[in-house]
Amino acid sequence: MNDDLAGIAVFVEAVNSGGFSAAAARLNLSRSAVGKTVAKLEARLGVLLFHRTTRSQSLTEDGQLFYERCSRALEEIRTGKSMIDSGRKSVSGRLRVSMPVLFGRSCVAPVLANLALHHPELALELDFNDRLVNVQEDDFDLVIRNGPLESSTSLLARRIASYSMTVCAAPSYVETRGAPRTVDEIAGHDVIAYGRSGRIYGWRFPMNDAHQRVIQPTSRLCFNDL
Repeated sequence: MNDDLAGIAVFVEAVNSGGFSAAAARLNLSRSAVGKTVAKLEARLGVLLFHRTTRSQSLTEDGQLFYERCSRALEEIRTGKSMIDSGRKSVSGRLRVSMPVLFGRSCVAPVLANLALHHPELALELDFNDRLVNVQEDDFDLVIRNGPLESSTSLLARRIASYSMTVCAAPSYVETRGAPRTVDEIAGHDVIAYGRSGRIYGWRFPMNDAHQRVIQPTSRLCFNDL
């Protein structure tokens, strides 16, 4: 496909320049390279595009029809590229983003604020919450969440960062209750649990065999904000 487009571009330039020599000069190619490219294009199409003499080239009837369509197509390609390049330089419109409370405030919001600073026509609408949202129904352009992604055929997902977690305790707690020596012993301790919508989320520990050990805490203290 790339060779086809290259051959078409050389053909159109040969017509616009008035000959192979002038096209070669404008494309920084040799005259023979332009002639070979056009000849290969003619071979693929199965028609002659130019009437050739020792001094000039003129379009055949097929060549004229092909030139008119190719010229318009290349102009559309150039217009599309120009629009993309313009979009890269200037970002405008509204960007509605949903993100977790803690990660959003600490990591995502500063990045988006800096983006808005460099693009005065960009409006940000940021939603900080840990609940699962529906991208289409809630009209979000972008949703950022921690943890595994639920299976979906209607969404595209990309990992943007990774983070590590640790288990810690107040020294006064360790004095009275002791420190757990294994992952399983954590289940018998008083913990601060994280949950939302009536669900308490388990603590996931990666093990040496690449599996996860999930501890489901029972706690009198359950928070929905990390």
